[in-house]
Amino acid sequence: MLENQMNPQGDKNIHVFEQPADKGISHNSIKIFKQLRELRWPDMLTLLGLLCVSFSVYFSFKGLLGIAYVLILMQFLLDYFDGKLARAIGGGVLGVYLDSFTDFMAVASSVVFGWFVGITGIAMLIAGFLNVGAASIRLAYFTSYKQKGFTGIPTVLAASAVSTIAFLGYFFAQAYLVWFVVFYFISAVAMISDLKLKKI
Repeated sequence: MLENQMNPQGDKNIHVFEQPADKGISHNSIKIFKQLRELRWPDMLTLLGLLCVSFSVYFSFKGLLGIAYVLILMQFLLDYFDGKLARAIGGGVLGVYLDSFTDFMAVASSVVFGWFVGITGIAMLIAGFLNVGAASIRLAYFTSYKQKGFTGIPTVLAASAVSTIAFLGYFFAQAYLVWFVVFYFISAVAMISDLKLKKI
C-alpha cells in the first residue's frame, strides 16, 4: 500500500472470508480460521505482491533475471493498487503489518537480485545489509506513527529503482557493474533520509 495507507471504516468493511449468517447460526460462532477472517480485499493484492517478490528471489537463484525483475515491478504495482483499494473500501489493521512485511521482502528481493545480476563482493554485502536495515527501521517507524506524506523514499520505490538500475547495468555496462553497488548505498540512505514526498 505504499507503506500503510488505509482507511478503516469499522464494521462496514467486508472481510474476504465473511459469510452471511445461515439457518440461525451466528457468524461470531464460527471459531476456525479466525486469522483468515480478518483479511480484507486489499490484503489479497498485498499477498499477491508478497508472492511476486518471493518468486523473484527464486528466479534470481535460478538465473532467470528477466522474470525476477518483472516480479519486483509487479509488486510495486500491486502495492500501489492495494493502497488505492484500501482507501476506496477501507483497510484493516492486519493489512498495515502485512503490507510492511511485503515491502520489506521487496527490498530483500532487490538485494538478492543485485547480487545475482553480478554486483558482488564485500561492498555489496555491506550495502545489502544497510538496505535491509534501513527498510526495517523505515517500516517500523511508519507502522508506529501515522504520516500524511512520505519522509524518505518509500521502500517499494527504492527496491524497484535500484533493481532497474542494476538490470540496466547488467545489459549496458557489465564492465563497470561492480561500481553499481553505489546505487545500493544510495538506496539505503534515501529510505531513511528526511526527503519529503507526497502520497499519490
